[in-house]
Order: sequence, then C-alpha cells, then structure tokens
Amino acid sequence: MKKLFLALIAAVAFAGVAAAQSESPPPAHTKPQSVTVSGKLELINGEIGLAADGTTYYVPRLRRVVGFVKDLQEGATVTLEGYAHPIRSETGYSMLKVKKLSIAGRDYDLGTHGRFGHKWMHGQKRKCLREGQEGPRGGMQGGQG
Repeated sequence: MKKLFLALIAAVAFAGVAAAQSESPPPAHTKPQSVTVSGKLELINGEIGLAADGTTYYVPRLRRVVGFVKDLQEGATVTLEGYAHPIRSETGYSMLKVKKLSIAGRDYDLGTHGRFGHKWMHGQKRKCLREGQEGPRGGMQGGQG
C-alpha cells in the first residue's frame, strides 16, 4: 500500500513536470502606447469596446460615465484618446485607458481622477475637508494612516 502511494505521487509529479515543459514562455511585456482611435462603441465579449485599425480595444473606464454622458450608448461614434495596453494572451486586443472622450461634438476629460473618482494624495498637502486646514492625510477617515 505504501509503495503504491509513493508510485502514485511520483507519477503525478512526473506528469506535472512533463506538462510544464510543453508550455511556451509568455511574450515580453510591452509598454503602453499613446493612441487616438475613432469608431462606434460595441459590446465585445461582455465589455464596452471599440474596433479600429485592426485592433479591438476594451474600454472599461467608460462604464463609470454611462448614464452621465449624453449619447454614450452602443453604436455611438466616439473618438478616444489614451494609452493602449496590449493584452499578451490575445493578439489584436488591447485595454484602452481613456484620458479624453469626444462624442457628439463635446469633449470629456476622464484623466483627472484616480481610483474611486478622486485623486489619491497620501502624505501630500491638500485641503482637509473635516478641519478646513492644510495638512497631510492618510487612511480611510482622513487621519494619519
């Protein structure tokens, strides 16, 4: 029984090593490129996207402004400026971090906010909303974190 158990473990280990050898190494990391793309918004694989110049761009940041920007809907013609991050596992696909959205003759600056809709300035001077004075802030409640 003991020999059978050890043989089974050795077989599983050998199969894992053999399977790992057949995989090719991932491609090298590429730097994001500044791009300006125009086209019609589509729903691509469940995400807001845009196909232009032989590349499909996923545009996740637009989810934040749907319902707030007039005419932003599927089929709308838009111009997007930002940084394209190629998806390593899928050739011809990129994630687009949008900085500027142009739709129906209006421009929207989407690059002035950070995570959760405001700038994160940990440890930097900024106006404290609670005290009404300048000072370093940190943590979730505005105190030193």
